[in-house]
Amino acid sequence: MEPLINYGNETDDELVKRHMRRELQTWISNLETMNKESEQLEKIALKKLNDKVLRDVLLDNNNDNINLLNEFYTYRNVMNNVRECDELECDQFYLLQHDQVFEKYVECVDKYQTIKDKVYQKLLD
Repeated sequence: MEPLINYGNETDDELVKRHMRRELQTWISNLETMNKESEQLEKIALKKLNDKVLRDVLLDNNNDNINLLNEFYTYRNVMNNVRECDELECDQFYLLQHDQVFEKYVECVDKYQTIKDKVYQKLLD
């Protein structure tokens, strides 16, 4: 990942935009990892816990995560337009959009963590 150090050849605006792209890539990477982990938890729920309901909850959550990932991939393509901004209104639009994407990410992570905790709790029972 590229460092966030400003070497003097970037404006503050360019640095913020680079940071936004870097954050988005981190969120995408985390969601991809969550999906891989979720697939393993689905197998545990079915094969070790014999809990088809919990497996189905994990499957539904994984489908939601995949849809969110696709939305994030699209947003990543849109982020290229951020470089073209030279007006305050344009910058504010993309900052607001970035905040909305972040809120979706946090909601997704929280929901997944709750489901994952259920799997672990059942394993411990």
